Amino acid sequence: MNTKALKLAAVAATMLEDFAPTSWAPLPSLGLGVRVLVSDGQQQLVATAQTGLDRTADTGSAAEAGRIYDTMYPHAGFAWPHLRAITDVDAEYFDTSSSTTVTLIDPLPGAPVGDQPIADTARASSLAQALATLHSAAPESISEAGFPVDDPSRYQFQILERLDQAAGTGRVPAALLQHWEEEFEKVSLWRFLATPIHGAIDETSVYTDQERVLALSGIERLRVADPAIDLAAASALIDPAAVSTFYDEYRNSRPHADEHVVTRAELLAEFAVLDWLLEAVDSGDKEAIQDAGDLLSSFNDVLFSKETTQQADPRPDSTAPEVPDDPVGTAVSAEPDETAEPAVSAEPNEASEPNEASEPAEDAEPDKNADESDDPPDGTPRS
Repeated sequence: MNTKALKLAAVAATMLEDFAPTSWAPLPSLGLGVRVLVSDGQQQLVATAQTGLDRTADTGSAAEAGRIYDTMYPHAGFAWPHLRAITDVDAEYFDTSSSTTVTLIDPLPGAPVGDQPIADTARASSLAQALATLHSAAPESISEAGFPVDDPSRYQFQILERLDQAAGTGRVPAALLQHWEEEFEKVSLWRFLATPIHGAIDETSVYTDQERVLALSGIERLRVADPAIDLAAASALIDPAAVSTFYDEYRNSRPHADEHVVTRAELLAEFAVLDWLLEAVDSGDKEAIQDAGDLLSSFNDVLFSKETTQQADPRPDSTAPEVPDDPVGTAVSAEPDETAEPAVSAEPNEASEPNEASEPAEDAEPDKNADESDDPPDGTPRS
């Protein structure tokens, strides 16, 4: 028996006066620690036990972010977490090195996309629409609540600073380094108004069914910054054949976005490998350093062989037969079942997000004694 999950259910039973759960079921960790779905027969909540949290910065931000989302996006077509209760538990209880923070939230619909790329145009478009909604709100309430506000010129400086650090490793091909320096130093690229962004888009924070985005978690990273940050992170979750659909839908859903937002997103998506290299260097992981260097070299070869081909043959062959250009449609037709089945189908004894609104699979009394925008900014950014 999963004793930590049982202990977590016992803690959850004491956190709300009007909530006395009579059943519980373990949930996938999602990198968040121990998670269980608890139910009293009328309502269900998700309990999570995490160590190493800054209660003020992390959980406090999550609660405040939830309130801001409620105010800013009353008609959004997706859900987000709502913190119902929070408490701290001594390290001895869960046999951890530090105290554990336990939270109770309402269950989210759908399931995290995980490591299965979004290959269908429906969900790619839905994710674009969700991000366009987030980015279209006025930023004042976010800054007034004390969440970070990033200046575009400052962000540009930080990127160029990371480029200098990467150059010092000797692992970045010179041509690729020059390519990024030239692109990121373009003044016009940074003439935009910062917007509200999610700030933590990844495979665990985007919840979908087989047709659309249903919820976004990780909202405590809310801030005012470059919307391209969210777009770059989201593009990493999407099959390459559907990325163009994602960007097209974003432009359609947010017609007043600055004209360079997609260009910045594409550059930031490329830049993710360089960030991986810097993290590996900081940690001293020689294998990761080698892998990141190899990937940068491969990307360099692909990027510049493509440019060479385009320069050598700038015009299409007029004698070649015309072939319809529909890579997205082709990919979807070829893989009709590419959307992964929810995790609960593979694990009949374990609840997962698609069934968080259903009755938990395992009944037990929790036992406390159990065993273990378009206008330029006011200032001209530095180049």
